[in-house]
Amino acid sequence: MKSRIDVLIVDDRLDGLIALEAILEGTRYNLVTARSGLEALELAPKYNFAVILLDVQMPGIDGFETAMRLKNIPTCRYTPIIFVTAINKDDTYVFKGYQSGAVDYVFKPFDENILRSKVSVFADLFEKSIKIEEQTQQLKKSAANEHYLRLAQLEVESLKRYQNLANSIPHAVWRSKADGTMDYFNRGWRTYTGLSDQQSHGLGWQVAFEPDDLKVFLRTWMKNIGHAGDFEVEGRIKNAEGESRWNLIKAIAETTTNGEIIAWLGTCTDIHDRKITEEKLIKAQQEADAANAAKTNFLANMSHEIRTPLNSILGFTELMMGPLQSADDQIKNLAIIKKNGNSLLKIINEILDISKVETGHLEMEVVETDLRHLLIDIHTLLEVQAHEKCLKLNFRCSNPIPNKIMTDPTRYRQILVNIIGNSIKFTKSGQVDLEIGWHPDTENPHCGILRCFVIDTGIGIDSEDAKNLFQPFAQVDSSKSRRFGGTGLGLALSLRLAKALNGDAYIKESKVDQGSTFQVDIRTTMPGDADLVGRLDMSIKEAEPAVINYKNSLRQTRILVVDDSSDNRNLISQFLLAAGAEVDCAVDGIDGVGKALAKDYEIILMDIQMPNLDGHKATAQLREKGYSRPIIALTAHALKQERINSINAGCDDHLTKPIDRRTLIEQVAKHKLKMNKPQKISTLI
Repeated sequence: MKSRIDVLIVDDRLDGLIALEAILEGTRYNLVTARSGLEALELAPKYNFAVILLDVQMPGIDGFETAMRLKNIPTCRYTPIIFVTAINKDDTYVFKGYQSGAVDYVFKPFDENILRSKVSVFADLFEKSIKIEEQTQQLKKSAANEHYLRLAQLEVESLKRYQNLANSIPHAVWRSKADGTMDYFNRGWRTYTGLSDQQSHGLGWQVAFEPDDLKVFLRTWMKNIGHAGDFEVEGRIKNAEGESRWNLIKAIAETTTNGEIIAWLGTCTDIHDRKITEEKLIKAQQEADAANAAKTNFLANMSHEIRTPLNSILGFTELMMGPLQSADDQIKNLAIIKKNGNSLLKIINEILDISKVETGHLEMEVVETDLRHLLIDIHTLLEVQAHEKCLKLNFRCSNPIPNKIMTDPTRYRQILVNIIGNSIKFTKSGQVDLEIGWHPDTENPHCGILRCFVIDTGIGIDSEDAKNLFQPFAQVDSSKSRRFGGTGLGLALSLRLAKALNGDAYIKESKVDQGSTFQVDIRTTMPGDADLVGRLDMSIKEAEPAVINYKNSLRQTRILVVDDSSDNRNLISQFLLAAGAEVDCAVDGIDGVGKALAKDYEIILMDIQMPNLDGHKATAQLREKGYSRPIIALTAHALKQERINSINAGCDDHLTKPIDRRTLIEQVAKHKLKMNKPQKISTLI
């Protein structure tokens, strides 16, 4: 239903009001009447009048005053006012009405049709203005709606671009509300964790975290909520395969202009491989630092171990050169010098051997080995050390062992000597026992494990120190090392030698101040003609050390010694002269070749490293010129390849310095027996 138009009629006379109402009555207008200007002013704010019919002459405030006041009321500012008057039509009077805000005059007595027409015109204008206003508002509303729609479209497009961007990132991207409940995850998160959006939203994402790391993440997050600080933390997240992998979680706060947090944006980046690499690098650095520290301690100890025998060697040598030495004193001093020389040689050999092992240059020479004789040799060697400390040294079989095995006898002997010698060193009283047994394979009884237990009643070792006992350069306690001596290489070398023989070496059991048990295994085979031996103790007791008579063993043997070191020439010459040989010397390879071709020598001892012409080249020249008698190489190099190089150059044998007197005499005597009849010099020229 169309609403009626409000029209205000103001007249102090009732008959005037009735007359106007009668003219305007009908369904179109809602006629509102006022008997005074003040009443009209009270009604004006309550309505939206289309037109006001205002009597001019009224008590109190007249029509002119009322009109001016009505114009100050917002709802009436633009409302047309028609003055109704029965008096003056003077222009001045009319002009005053227009100044007061009137738009028209109706003079009494008035024509009803004219009055009705004027009111109707203003009513039509009012309706049109209302319609225009409504249309304007509608247009504004439509424009606003269109604007909001465009903004919404832009927001949707922006969100879509953001989601596409987030999905293109090869990391997990997430967004949470200010309270920490998640409301967005990108494709990277879903692919990485295997969790759907439904599973992840809210607090569901927490199932992907390792519990301990989740606590750290939440604790870090809570610390930053108060001041909207960005943060990052590392934590383990389970991937779709269920593997816990390290991730770097970064988050930034999304805030309002006044700093209030409205959301959090974050990423999860898989750093597992980098983390593992970092941990390995840290561990490697720690191990390297520990190794360097161990090497530093080792070098300090090694300096002590080398200088100690050197001090004895140099000191007693100086005493030997003095005038007050009796024959007995000289013999004792010489024994001390030899003992310390052997100690120094052992240290050097251990350093060289561990160096070969660490660089992969250690080679095994597996040959048929008489196990019984090997054990006798070890017992004979170590029994002297045990006797000096009043210790019992017992060798026995825990079960029958082969009398022959296939192994490297030198290296197996070295393993047992090191470990048994170590037990003797750290045992003050009681005994050291070796229990050895053969454990054949079920399928092939000729193959198996040769197992030794070395049991002592020594100082023992705690479990923590035992972990490093077989590490190179490591010693349990430097104070004990100083007290008992040793380089710290023996056990480490034994372990590596045992592994090279397809075995192992380790400390099986130890108690502080009660003793230790070491176990040594090597995998080996027994030759087809080998027998099993069940008893060992009596065999060892029956062993007697060999006695060699050096005097005249090389009687009238003509020997040429070629060495650039005058001390070595002098030492070797004295060994040979004492055995009855005839000795000449040469100072280098050139001198040696000349003398060898000028005189009938039966054997040549050739140093390898010499100036001008080295031993290999000198030997090659002699062989080219037809010299066919034995040439024995002398070298300070202990590598197997050096022996091969010497043989390839034409040498018949190879001796390593320092030269052992017994070995030297035996080698020369052996080659003398093999030697052909003496050659004539003319055949060599």
